[in-house]
Amino acid sequence: MLKEVMSNGSHATCPKCHASAQVRHKKILIGKASPRALFCDEGEERAGYRRADQLAIDECTAAALGKAPLEQFLDGYYCGGCDVGFVADSVRQRFTQIL
Repeated sequence: MLKEVMSNGSHATCPKCHASAQVRHKKILIGKASPRALFCDEGEERAGYRRADQLAIDECTAAALGKAPLEQFLDGYYCGGCDVGFVADSVRQRFTQIL
């Protein structure tokens, strides 16, 4: 879905409008802990819990995070047309659910 910045200088594509004309690099502030970490006894979000962020540091790859105390700031992108901040898909850590 997200086309990352290539070495030839082309821009990432906005996940909302699918355009790259108004997309620029930007530091993105993400959450400190995901619901998975907050509710570790239950393993999932509680009913009625409203998440303030959409991504937290424990949901990212270690290579994408900065050094403490600035690990909540990621290199990302911002679309001025949609007013949306986003990161590359490669930043997200994949979780496998054990059944």
